[in-house]
Amino acid sequence: MAHLADTSEPMPLATASDLVNPLLKVSDAMTPSPRTCSPSSTAIEAALVMRDADCGVIPVVEAGRPVGILTDRDLAMALPEHDGDLSNVAINDLMSRPVITVDSESSLESAMERLGQEGVRRLLIVSNDGTLVGVLSWRDLVTHLSERGLGRVVARIIENR
Repeated sequence: MAHLADTSEPMPLATASDLVNPLLKVSDAMTPSPRTCSPSSTAIEAALVMRDADCGVIPVVEAGRPVGILTDRDLAMALPEHDGDLSNVAINDLMSRPVITVDSESSLESAMERLGQEGVRRLLIVSNDGTLVGVLSWRDLVTHLSERGLGRVVARIIENR
């Protein structure tokens, strides 16, 4: 009876292609042309944009290039520090940076890995010249990943937060 050769590497339970179609690009799944604000915009302006666009994140750009990101959570956490008055608070004082970007032509698989590595729920998507073209969240991946792939991304995000 022949025996299987011992290998030092265990056989993976799933290959990358079992998790996500390797032919898909970030541009296939991202939310294109997101609403943005500038660093000098006020927190109230950002809140109105979030309300009108029904979104929880605003990329902050200068000359079309992302310089920060502001979430609805950032706004909520800032309220107590500013006695509930964000009317004159600049986004620059509240936004998170540095931003984590991915090229729009990158594979969806690489973006999935980046979300997990960075422990973030959203990536800003840029063109070759660094201009913002979209946002990719783990929720955008739902229709493009297997259940196992989605579980892997969420687990890695939580693990690396």
